[in-house]
Amino acid sequence: MLKIKRGRMIYKNWLRENFLKGKKPGRSFLKKNISTECLVIGGGIAGLHAALKLIDSGKKVVLLEKTICGGSSSGQSGGFLSPESEEDMSALTKRYDKKSAKTIYGIPKKGVELIANNIKKYKFKCDFRKQDSLLISAKESHNKKIFEEARAKKAANLPHKILNKAELKKIHPGKNYLMGLRYPGSYGIDSFAYCREMKNLLVKKGVKIYEGSEVKKINGNTAITRFGSAKARDIIICVDKLRDEIGGDFSKKYYHLQTYIAISEPLNREEMKSIFPNGELMCWDTNWDYAYYRPVFENRILVGGSSAMTAYMKKERHSPEVINYFIGDLKSNFPKIKNVKFTHYWAGLIDVTKDLVPIADYEPKNKSIQYALGCAGLNWAAYCGDYLARRAVNPKNTRDLSEFLGANRKFFISDKVQSILGKKISFFISHLRHFLK
Repeated sequence: MLKIKRGRMIYKNWLRENFLKGKKPGRSFLKKNISTECLVIGGGIAGLHAALKLIDSGKKVVLLEKTICGGSSSGQSGGFLSPESEEDMSALTKRYDKKSAKTIYGIPKKGVELIANNIKKYKFKCDFRKQDSLLISAKESHNKKIFEEARAKKAANLPHKILNKAELKKIHPGKNYLMGLRYPGSYGIDSFAYCREMKNLLVKKGVKIYEGSEVKKINGNTAITRFGSAKARDIIICVDKLRDEIGGDFSKKYYHLQTYIAISEPLNREEMKSIFPNGELMCWDTNWDYAYYRPVFENRILVGGSSAMTAYMKKERHSPEVINYFIGDLKSNFPKIKNVKFTHYWAGLIDVTKDLVPIADYEPKNKSIQYALGCAGLNWAAYCGDYLARRAVNPKNTRDLSEFLGANRKFFISDKVQSILGKKISFFISHLRHFLK
């Protein structure tokens, strides 16, 4: 990744740097024409989970990845595993009936379970941490969101606890925080390490993985790379930044949001206790700017966020301006860490759909090809990859979720209107409508 010095921070993915520790990952390139039962394109969370389900179902599997497994969005993630993801329960109940809201909520929840179960079963080393979620209000006007989410969770029989200012101070004593909502069922992981552990597991199970092998186009059921090709009966495409040559009309269905992440130097015991005096938490505030932070490896703090000014830019912007705002806000709330340095930061373009729910669907003209797109969250990606693999193996016994995940579901702005407004404006308006509901 591009390495740029910006003041005290280096522009570089610390997760990748820490895992590899200066070593280059070994890669096997596809240099011939091959055939297999099932082909997975993309070595992120979705593709890796699809390959795992396929190989465990007795299929012969090949996986093609453009760079290295975990080398794109999945390996740049902040590693938050929470059922809420982009859609908390209060938002779901406004968009769907009670039964449908429960179904949608269960999708990322199942994704969390898939990832957590793999870590426990195969003893992955990926900084796996049980961390309750904490939604924080920093303004009186934002307390309404806390109460709305609490009511929605109560109606759905989901565990939660509202914390007043005094109760919040005991577990998270930020100077400006007024109210909190705590709920269990969430974890933190090192997403890059998880992808590399998954890759090693798949190789041991017999999956043929070719990294550095970008698919340039697909002819029928054959994927063409620079030096070879792979033909398969079933193809599952789990690629972000999908090119028209392999996405066709599906390329209209996603855009991206730009977010930033920074990592601190190790904190001492007193500094960490000043933020989390009674155990680790993963925290979000209620500002529109998507802001979050949590403890990670070596007593470091990971901070992330985005802004309306940079979220919809077509290309990555490498300025530290946005992430410095969130770092400054964290330090203002916890003065004991005011001298803590943040060593690395990086940006990521996260693929999203217009309603923030992924697409997991068949190619309309070829049902042997399936796509997973817009998986904004590791949990969504894990579920969608697993779901598409189950449909390839045994479609009759796999519940059809096209009502929620289908490419042709109704969006606020149709593809026809999008062709006039353009992608950037169409997605911005769609998301603005979503957040203002």
